[in-house]
Amino acid sequence: MKKTGGQAQGGSKPSEVRSSALVPVNNASKSLKTSESKSSKSLAKAEPEFDYRSLGKVSSGDKTAKSNSNSKSKSKSKSSKKESKSIAAEYGFIKGANKGSRFKNNPFAPFIVIAASVILVAGVVLAVLYYIGAFEEKVQVTLADGTVTKITTEQAYAELQTDKFYSGIVIDGIDVGGMTYDEAYNAITAKQPAKPLSVDIRLSLAGKLLYLDFSDATFEYNTRQILDEAYAMYRLPAEADLTQVVECYNNVQQLKNTPKTYKTAYTIQIESVNERINKVLDLYVDEFALVKNASIESFDMDTCEFVISPEKTGYAIDVDATAKEVKALFDSQVYSGIIEVPTEVKEPEITEAMIRENVGLIGDCSTSCSNNTNRNSNISQACDNMNGTILQPGQVFSFNEVVGQRTAENGFKEATVILGGQYEQGLGGGICQASTTLYNAVLEANLAVVERNAHAWPSDYVQTGLDATVDWPALDFKFKNDTDYQVIIVTWFDWDDRTVNAEIYGQKLPDGQYIEIEAVITSTTPAGPDEFVEDKELPTGQTKTIRQAHEGMTAKAYKVWYNSDGEEIDRVLYNETTYYPFGRRIGVGVLNPDGTYATMDKKTGEITSQIMTPTPGPTPTPEPTPTPEPTTEATTEPPETTPAPTPTPEPPPETTPEPTPTPEPPAEQPAEQPAEQPAEGGT
Repeated sequence: MKKTGGQAQGGSKPSEVRSSALVPVNNASKSLKTSESKSSKSLAKAEPEFDYRSLGKVSSGDKTAKSNSNSKSKSKSKSSKKESKSIAAEYGFIKGANKGSRFKNNPFAPFIVIAASVILVAGVVLAVLYYIGAFEEKVQVTLADGTVTKITTEQAYAELQTDKFYSGIVIDGIDVGGMTYDEAYNAITAKQPAKPLSVDIRLSLAGKLLYLDFSDATFEYNTRQILDEAYAMYRLPAEADLTQVVECYNNVQQLKNTPKTYKTAYTIQIESVNERINKVLDLYVDEFALVKNASIESFDMDTCEFVISPEKTGYAIDVDATAKEVKALFDSQVYSGIIEVPTEVKEPEITEAMIRENVGLIGDCSTSCSNNTNRNSNISQACDNMNGTILQPGQVFSFNEVVGQRTAENGFKEATVILGGQYEQGLGGGICQASTTLYNAVLEANLAVVERNAHAWPSDYVQTGLDATVDWPALDFKFKNDTDYQVIIVTWFDWDDRTVNAEIYGQKLPDGQYIEIEAVITSTTPAGPDEFVEDKELPTGQTKTIRQAHEGMTAKAYKVWYNSDGEEIDRVLYNETTYYPFGRRIGVGVLNPDGTYATMDKKTGEITSQIMTPTPGPTPTPEPTPTPEPTTEATTEPPETTPAPTPTPEPPPETTPEPTPTPEPPAEQPAEQPAEQPAEGGT
C-alpha cells in the first residue's frame, strides 16, 4: 500500500515542502471501518447508525480542534440520549411511556438496555483509541544512539517532512542542520572570498617562460548546486511506501552521528583565451620559426681556421593547440601551472660540425711576379680586395665587381697593359696575374667557371692555356659556387718572394681526392710578318719595336684526378684555348724637324716623302733599333707591408673511398682573339 510522502523525489526548496499534517491511514483502521459499515447497514431498520467519532478525539497542540470535538461530542451525546429514551420507551422501560406499546410486557427488555449500554461504551472507547493513534500502524526504526524502537508513521513523517536541513549536514565547514535554505545560503556565501586565487598560467617555449595575463578573471561558485544536493539528501520521494519511510528515517538519524560534508567549488570565467595567447606568442612566431644554418663568417689568416656562426634550430609554434591546452586546464579547475607550447622542430641543414668535417682547402695556386713595383702593387691591391670573399651556395663571383674599377682613387697605379694587341701603360696593369692565379685555384676546386677570357698571347707566369685576362668593364672572370657549402676565397701577395697566392676553401672532394691542372700545347703557328706603324712623336727615320712577334698555338687543359694516395684515377679534358699569331710591330718616326710629318710605306716601313732638315747635307737613314718588351722595369723596393701568411690546408678526412666521379668540363666562354683586341688589364 503506497503512502503519500508529501515531498517530491530528490527534495525541493522550502517553498515546495508540503504540509506535514497529511497523515496516511493504516490498513487496520480501514478494515475496522469497513466491518462497522457492514454491521450498521444490516441494522439500519432496527436502529440508526451510531457515529463513534462523536465521542471525540483530542488532537495534541490544536485547541480549536478540541473545542470543535467537544461541541460535536455533546451534540451527538444528546442526540444519542434521545434515541435511547425513544428505544426504551418503545420497549416499555420508561414510566409514562405509551402503555400501548408492544414491548410493555417484554421480559428481555433489561438485557437489551444493558447490551445497548455496553455497545455505547465500547464505541466511545474505540473512538478514543482511534484518535490517540492506538489503531495506527507502527514501524520499527533505529535512533541516532542505536536504540531500536517503534514509532507511528505519522511521527516518522513529521520528522522527515521538515523545511530545514537535517542535522549532520556540513557545507564548507558550516553545520547547516536546522537551517532553512536561505539561512544556509547566507551563512556559506558570507565565508566565500570574492577572488579565491590568482590565475598563474605560464607558457614554456623552448626553455623560455612566458606569462599570460588573466588578472581580469572572474569566479563563480556552485553554492546553490551544493545546497540543492544537500537539501535533497534522504528526502522522501513523491510516493513513498513504509520501507522507504523507515530507510529515510534511519539515514537521517545516522547523520547525527556521522555528518555528511560538502565542499563548494568555483569556476573561472575568462574571456578571449585565444586572443591572449596569440598576443603573447605572436612576438616569438617569426623568431622561433627561423631556421639558421651554420655558416662561415670569416677566415683567420693567422690560425688558418674558420670563424663559424653556429646553426639555429627553428620551431613552428602551434598557437591553436596551446589555447586548447590552457582551456583544458581551466575546465579541470586548475588555474596555475606551466603549459609546454606545442612546436614542430625544424632542424638546420648545415651544422657547425658538418662544416668542420666537410669544408677544407680544395684548390690553390701560386705564381711568381717580376720586380715591378707598380705592377706588384696593383696585384696586391686586387688580392686584398678579393681576400676573405665568401660565396653562398649558388652565388656567382665576379672579379670586376669584387676588385672594382681600376682607378687611382681605388688604390691602383700605372703599369704595363696589353692594349690593342700591344703593350701600353695603364692603371691597374698586372692584375691579370691575380685573376689568372685565382682561375687556376678555381679549376682545382672543381667549381663551375662562368666566364673566362684568354690573353692575346700566352702569359709566361702560368702554363699555356691557363691564363684569364680581365678589363673593366668589358672582360671579366666569373665562377659559381655550385656546391652545398660556402666557398671562401683567400688571396694575398707575398712581397718577400714576389708571389701571388690564391686558395679556395669549400666542400671537400669525396674520399680525399684532389685535382691538378695540366695544359698541353697541341699545335703552333709561325708568327706573322712585321707590321709598321707611324710614330708621330719619333723623329723621321727612327724606329722602335712596339710588340715582339708571337707565334700562334693551341693548348688543351686537363683536370687530372688523384686519390688520397696520390695515384692518378682520371684525366678529363677541360677546355681548349687558341692563341693567334702576331708579327712584330715596329713604330717608324715621321716627325720632321720643322714639325711636319713625313709619309711612310706601311708595308715596308720606308719614308716616301722628302725629309726636311735645318742644315743641308745627306741625312743617313738610321737602321731600325729593336725595342725590347717592357717585361721588367727598374728594380725598386716594395712598399713596407706585412705579407699575409700562407694558410695551411686542412688534411682531408679519412673516409671510405667511393667510386670516382667523372666530372664534365664546365661550359666556358670561348676566347675569341681578333687581330686587334681591346685593352687587357695586365700581363
